[in-house]
Amino acid sequence: MLKRFLPSGFLICAGVLSIAAASAAVDQTDVTKVRKKTDLRETLLRKFFKDNHCPAEKYSSIFLKEADEHGLDWRLLPSLSFVESGGGKTARNNNLFGWANGKRQFNSISEAIHHVASTLSHGKSYRGKDLEAKLFTYNHRAAYRQTILDMMTKIAPAPVDGLSE
Repeated sequence: MLKRFLPSGFLICAGVLSIAAASAAVDQTDVTKVRKKTDLRETLLRKFFKDNHCPAEKYSSIFLKEADEHGLDWRLLPSLSFVESGGGKTARNNNLFGWANGKRQFNSISEAIHHVASTLSHGKSYRGKDLEAKLFTYNHRAAYRQTILDMMTKIAPAPVDGLSE
């Protein structure tokens, strides 16, 4: 019945306005007050690499992503890269980790990080082992294991769970 008294464009306009009003009512969040959550681990890792002038700083988020995806302590991969290549300072062929006695070539740093994380987690020699056993497999020298553990502590004294505001 109302159609007869109202112009046809009015119904369409009213419908669009009611949808917009309903959407605005659902989300009353003041976007100017929303703070982005940051991963505290990335902040700590970037600071560690930056303080030591390491090229690996720009890969901090990749170290964390790969550690998380492969169930590794987030400090392990950066520590290995720091001990083996100074965090990328002396890396050759994108091999931050001295993988395969430094002879392994990778197409990119990201590929190297992924490969080492995946192998430390799923590789036949590493699978099912705790951190110390993985380190022993990586390098049999007791002093090496302790060096890596000390480096992990320098990055962060204890494992940090990630997000903060």
